[in-house]
Amino acid sequence: MNGNSDKHITRVLFCGPYFPASHQYTKEYLQKYPFIQVDDVPLAAVPDVISKYNICVVKMMQLTSNIISSATQMKLIMQFGVGLEGVDIDAATKYGIKVARIPGHVTGNAASCAEMTIYLMLGLLRKQVSLLIYLLDITFLLCSNLNSTKLR
Repeated sequence: MNGNSDKHITRVLFCGPYFPASHQYTKEYLQKYPFIQVDDVPLAAVPDVISKYNICVVKMMQLTSNIISSATQMKLIMQFGVGLEGVDIDAATKYGIKVARIPGHVTGNAASCAEMTIYLMLGLLRKQVSLLIYLLDITFLLCSNLNSTKLR
């Protein structure tokens, strides 16, 4: 795919060390579209290759102003996850690159975080660690009694 056909290919770069399946699932899903190329490169290579890509999916890495300034063909930076903590939004805006994220209310992440917060607060109020120790002691005693009964 060299020459003029290269101009009609949308190149998507996944960068970051986490969530390797995200790249693989996306690549498999998009393989029926020959005009979309999906790559995942090692972190060290990102600054050298980012200029060749139109879309960047950031997976828990810092996309700094210096790296963004090299992204001469970039149209969109998408944070894989709810927040945008790894993307220099001001730099992206300066270079005319749109920045997006996945909203938490769509993924269930917000509800899960809220549930966990309430659980932890209740755990603190109820002395959950003490309760766990007590339950483990009871379980040990019950198991010990069952084993000793079987031996008789």
